[in-house]
Amino acid sequence: MLFRYTLTVSATLFFITASAFSPERLICIVNRERVSRGLRPLVLSSELNDVCQRHSRMQVKYNRMTHDRYDHSPMDKAINEHGLRWTQYGENVARGQTSEESVMRVWMNSPPHRRNILNPGFTHMGGALGQPGYYWTQGFATVPGRYNPPVCP
Repeated sequence: MLFRYTLTVSATLFFITASAFSPERLICIVNRERVSRGLRPLVLSSELNDVCQRHSRMQVKYNRMTHDRYDHSPMDKAINEHGLRWTQYGENVARGQTSEESVMRVWMNSPPHRRNILNPGFTHMGGALGQPGYYWTQGFATVPGRYNPPVCP
């Protein structure tokens, strides 16, 4: 079986007051982008949310935006530890944006991040924000057989 992954990074150097993070709001923004381009919406994954939350916390702890894990293991190991069966995964990270809307603008204006968000093969997504420092992690995966996308306003 072939596994594929894509990791991308972005940074912003300004800080504003942040509203409370919502993975539901983030996935709705992602799904509006996808549906407007004829792609199917993604499912919010609690497993990917957990993987992303751990990664964002680690970035806060080390005050460093990175794709590397504290033990230098790849994202796929963390996904596997949560029991999620996948065939493809990707990750976006960013630092400094103060809302889901602002981080999505940055990611959509960056070709590698945009490719992850609009990858037609992905079926699931998770997201997290680590504080202080606004460390964002967005995880994507293709999960065969589990598809129940959220209804967004």
